[in-house]
Amino acid sequence: MKILKIIGFVLLSVIALALIIGAILPTHLEYERSADINAPKEVIFAKLNDMKAWEDWGPWKEEEPTMEITYGEKTEGVGASYSWTTESSGGGTMTIIESTAPTFQKTALVFDGNEGGNGWFKLEDGEDGATKTVWGFGMDIPYPLNAMMLFTGGSMEKMMYKMFDSGLANLKELSEKTAAEKTYRGYTVKSMDFPGKSYLTIRETINFSDISAFFGKNFGAIMASVGSNELEIDGMPCGVYYAWDEENGTTDMAAAIPVKAGAGAASGNIQHLEIPEGKSLTIDYYGDYHGVGEAHYAMDDYIKEIGLEPSTLVMEEYVTDPSTEPDTAKWLTRIYYFMGGPLASEE
Repeated sequence: MKILKIIGFVLLSVIALALIIGAILPTHLEYERSADINAPKEVIFAKLNDMKAWEDWGPWKEEEPTMEITYGEKTEGVGASYSWTTESSGGGTMTIIESTAPTFQKTALVFDGNEGGNGWFKLEDGEDGATKTVWGFGMDIPYPLNAMMLFTGGSMEKMMYKMFDSGLANLKELSEKTAAEKTYRGYTVKSMDFPGKSYLTIRETINFSDISAFFGKNFGAIMASVGSNELEIDGMPCGVYYAWDEENGTTDMAAAIPVKAGAGAASGNIQHLEIPEGKSLTIDYYGDYHGVGEAHYAMDDYIKEIGLEPSTLVMEEYVTDPSTEPDTAKWLTRIYYFMGGPLASEE
């Protein structure tokens, strides 16, 4: 009987200790990890908001190769869901309950036979133009069961962080690949870091039919200014487009010559244009200039599909000198679409 009293006393002590510990420890737990992804928020968010895309980056199948997924009637946006089963660790259901493109998403998770929780993603401006992508999860553990976290909390934290880090690494690789290169109408769209350049320009609003004559006249005038001011040329001639009016057949554009330190040479109708370093989308177009429009339509298709805001500044860089290359099929025009932010300053 004495041993039973001792056991009973120990059990009561353990229970009392658990009640005390549970009263001290929180009943709500949250875990978060983040990664900088070099892709637009819209590209990343598209892979979060589509439940079917989770299979491409989610870390679970690496840990649970027996996982079987069943999708709900809706697979994108609020109300989208999928359920999963595994042979060793049960199953559950995840549903998108909040979706604010392209910056925030929240999900509700229900685990078979257990309490659930909420997951979330926050997409913020990161360093050097990257997107800081935060993945979090929170859950409630009722008192006094929360006392168990004193003994299992460390392993739970390690497990959650390992899962987050693996998933974010997969999401980073997939999103950067998507943002870096995609083909539309036979043209490859690439994301690149524009180094920033200074230009001397002459800007006018003209008819489409006058573009060739406009370049012929104004490139010469700018080159004369470059020579008289003893400036160093910093690349090939460019066309800068501020507006393109299909209905009226007009464009607000500039002939531009890249120069080093050209601000002091601006005078009369010659302006100084500064395009800062930043993110741009590019297409390399080969061929006669009259066919370049199809490459622009390809870029429009890409921007619409990804859900980006239309570019506020477009530039064509005429990489190949026609006077040295007679074959028009080898003429390279590099097209830049500068995305977001204050893109240029004129003087």
